[in-house]
Amino acid sequence: MIELPFARDEYQQRLRKIRTEMSKRGLELLIVNDVANQHYITGYDGWSFYTPQMVLVPIEEAEPVWIGRAMDAAGGLLTAWMKPENVVGFPEDHVQRADRHPMDWIASWIAAKGWGNRHIGIELEAYYFSPKGHVRLVAGLPNAKWHDADLLVNWIRVVKSAPE
Repeated sequence: MIELPFARDEYQQRLRKIRTEMSKRGLELLIVNDVANQHYITGYDGWSFYTPQMVLVPIEEAEPVWIGRAMDAAGGLLTAWMKPENVVGFPEDHVQRADRHPMDWIASWIAAKGWGNRHIGIELEAYYFSPKGHVRLVAGLPNAKWHDADLLVNWIRVVKSAPE
C-alpha cells in the first residue's frame, strides 16, 4: 500500500458524516459514481474510470466497498484504505461486450450481499456514469427502492476538516 493522503481516522470520520446524511434521507446503501467522491471516501487513486466503477457505502458496515474492473482492483489494493475483501473486481469478460455489462455483474454482487431490496441512494449526475449502466443496474435490482443522492457527498466535502 502506498501512503494515503490522510489518516484512516479521517476516512472513517468522512464515512460517519455520510452515513448520518444517509440516515436522515432513509438510505440504506449509497452508490457513489463520482470519481472525486470515490477518492474522498476511499483514497482510491487510479485512471480506471474508463469502465464502470463505484463505491458502495452500506449504512451498517464499517468499510465501504470499491467495485471496478478486475485488472484495476490491484490499484485499489495499493491506494485504498479498506481491507482487501472490500476491493472487488468485476470479471474481464464483462468489458466491451454487447451481450453483458459490468452493471449486470455488479447488480448480482449487490443482491448476493443481501442489499438488493434496500433503499438505495445513487449519484445520478456523475460524468463517467452512463445511462446504459444505470438502466442495467436498475434492471438487475428490481426490488430496490431508488433515490437520487446526487450531491450528498459533495456537500459534505465542502466543509473541510483540520487535516484537509
